[in-house]
Amino acid sequence: MKKINVFVVPIHGTVLYPYQNLKLRLTELQFYDAKVNNNYVAIVPVVDQQIDGIQRIQRFSQYGTLVRLTSEDYTVYASNKIYQAFSFARIKIDSIIKSTPYYMVSAEVLGDEIIDEQTLWSSQIIDNLKDLAKQYLEQFQMNPSPQFLQIIQEEKNINKLFFIIASNADLPYSQKLKLLQIDDHQTKINLLIQYLKTKVEEFAQTKALEQKVSKDLMQQMSKQINKPTNLPNNLPIPYQKQKNNDIEKLQAKIKEANLPDHVREIVEQEMQKIEKGSMGVDSNVTRNYIDLILQLPWNQQVEETLSIEKCKETLDADHFGLTKVKERILQFLAVKKLRKERKIADSNGQGSIICFFGPPGVGKTSLGQSIAKSLNRPFYRIALGGVSDEAQIRGHRRTYVGAFPGSFIQAIKKVKCKNPVILLDEIDKLTSNHRGDPSSALLEVLDPEQNNHFMDNYLNIEFDLSSVLFIATANQLETIQPALRDRLELIEIVGYTVKEKIAIANNYLIPKQLQKNGLVNEQVTIPSEIIHTIIKQHTSEAGVRQLERIIAKIYRNIALKYITDQQNFKTIVVDQESLIEILGPSIHSDKHTTPLISIPGVCKGLAWTPAGGKVLMIESVKMEGKGKFEITGMLGDVMKESVRTAIGWIKAYWPQIKILSKSSTNINFDALDIHIHFPAGATPKDGPSAGVAITTAIVSLLTGLKVKNNIAMTGEITLTGRVLPVGGIKEKILGAFESGIFNVIIPHRNKANLVDVEAEIKEKMSIHLVKTIDQVLQIALEGNGPNFKMINLSNL
Repeated sequence: MKKINVFVVPIHGTVLYPYQNLKLRLTELQFYDAKVNNNYVAIVPVVDQQIDGIQRIQRFSQYGTLVRLTSEDYTVYASNKIYQAFSFARIKIDSIIKSTPYYMVSAEVLGDEIIDEQTLWSSQIIDNLKDLAKQYLEQFQMNPSPQFLQIIQEEKNINKLFFIIASNADLPYSQKLKLLQIDDHQTKINLLIQYLKTKVEEFAQTKALEQKVSKDLMQQMSKQINKPTNLPNNLPIPYQKQKNNDIEKLQAKIKEANLPDHVREIVEQEMQKIEKGSMGVDSNVTRNYIDLILQLPWNQQVEETLSIEKCKETLDADHFGLTKVKERILQFLAVKKLRKERKIADSNGQGSIICFFGPPGVGKTSLGQSIAKSLNRPFYRIALGGVSDEAQIRGHRRTYVGAFPGSFIQAIKKVKCKNPVILLDEIDKLTSNHRGDPSSALLEVLDPEQNNHFMDNYLNIEFDLSSVLFIATANQLETIQPALRDRLELIEIVGYTVKEKIAIANNYLIPKQLQKNGLVNEQVTIPSEIIHTIIKQHTSEAGVRQLERIIAKIYRNIALKYITDQQNFKTIVVDQESLIEILGPSIHSDKHTTPLISIPGVCKGLAWTPAGGKVLMIESVKMEGKGKFEITGMLGDVMKESVRTAIGWIKAYWPQIKILSKSSTNINFDALDIHIHFPAGATPKDGPSAGVAITTAIVSLLTGLKVKNNIAMTGEITLTGRVLPVGGIKEKILGAFESGIFNVIIPHRNKANLVDVEAEIKEKMSIHLVKTIDQVLQIALEGNGPNFKMINLSNL
């Protein structure tokens, strides 16, 4: 049995079994400890109450589950980060090593090995377990997915089969703890079979009893309704007459409603069921169903105004900058106007779904609202973040208790027209599980060839969604299902420059927050240079949400001063001193303090982040060793491959490099260790664009030639020395400019991207376009750097 030391994430009131995917919220310190321990984390139940038969160690169950972090991708939640993980084994805790700042334990990894089902128990027992599991899931989960049931039926690993079924069974907490602590497979499987069998039998008995009671009740009600009554005239209207009045009112509504013929036919069929005399639960369900049909706008549309001028005015009034995004929206609406004038339907597969994607806080949702306002259409937002149940898209079938229509039918019902603007917010955050895949359900909704016959499970009548203008938003495209992404017109919003953020603050955020906090311009002034300081030292974002929160914080502080001493209050002009008093010291170091270090082995790269471009320092040192290369700085796999590619190229071309650099140093790579480090080790880094900077840093280290301290670079390198194009050129150049670096090297094939960079910035910078790595070395290295003209690379 393997012994490990691992830190503990406690859980309360539940138990995690092996073979489960999960998400873990970890601090940076916890994540570091997991990384140095093979990405292992222990999930251990806290047993506060006394439960018989449970082995404990202090307040924990002695048994827990070992999970492995499966991805370094994460989402930020408060000050923590959420990582993907997978549980794969049970552990037994031997001792607690420490309890602060979190628990660390010494544990034994239990080997729940694969067991051949034919050697321990007969196939009849295993089949019994699978059949009971299927019956249980169908009874208690209403509609388990066929894929999940198939996984159970085809699973051959008995141990895995046990944990999958136990994880989806609604076991009592004490029972879950006991099953986690039992090592004998036969014992725990027999316990699970007994529990499932008991629950299935109880369900069958309960269902039979309900059917009997319902049948007896219906018979009694039928006798009571048909029984003649001789009631005095002064008593209230009998129940039967009240029922008839309700039916008459409903029939009048149906008659007045403007329903299509096929819908009216279905409503009349449902009315016949009510008129037969049933006033039980089914009757209420039918009435609610008819009410929904009557409330839907089967033929009602609002008259939209496709005015390009009005749309432009609305977009300019609501959003600053975003020139290319606004132009793309106007192009989209211009095409829509032409199609309408020429009576070309939107449902012929021309791709009429816009998707704004980009970092948080750049105005994706508000752009959708502005489009709706300019078109004079109602606006409705559907939040898709975290949606994992297909029923929220297509609705539940009416046979289920508490069934309701899907989000789209509910949206149409609320806006009371067929052609609203519906915003699908955070479409990249959709998830899937055994209840279905909402992304696949959206394929029908967003496909112009299909959505004119959209079928909601609750409504069970085709509804035409082709007149709806769908707009989606996303932070990243990688998590969107490819087939769904193919249906979207993608419009990227990359974020705002510092200049744009200052203008947004002056024109939008400051007036808005002045009004929200009860202040006026005469009471407080925030100069533009103070806003610049806030952006540079107190925020790190592509949008302006954090900037708006900080401005609100300043105004709240001033509002308190005004209320406390109104008589002596004077107009406040926020300066550096008062800014520090309100906000405290700088959270983010000023980008202009990027060290201008010039020693061999140090180079500056350029990186893209959701908050904009940044200068990435690369440091390297050499020492006597055995030919090893150490890479540190929390790097992703692609960036590690860039390091290996750079080292491979340098080894292959070292004879030429040594001659051209006129280096007198003899390099024996087999007797040399090189350590390459990327500072800010707690920040994840990945991507191929640091290839040329890594190569330059190592060449500088080995030749002793310094890299010029006023230059930064980006580009992917190949083993043959070519420099390939990369993304985020505009943001990277802006990042270098804001850091006080005015010389940059970029791939020649990114020349077309320079049109996105403001002319004012390009005039102040020297931008070098390169095709091969020797061109990079000629420009970047001091001393003999200009001599790097490698014959083997000249024709690449």
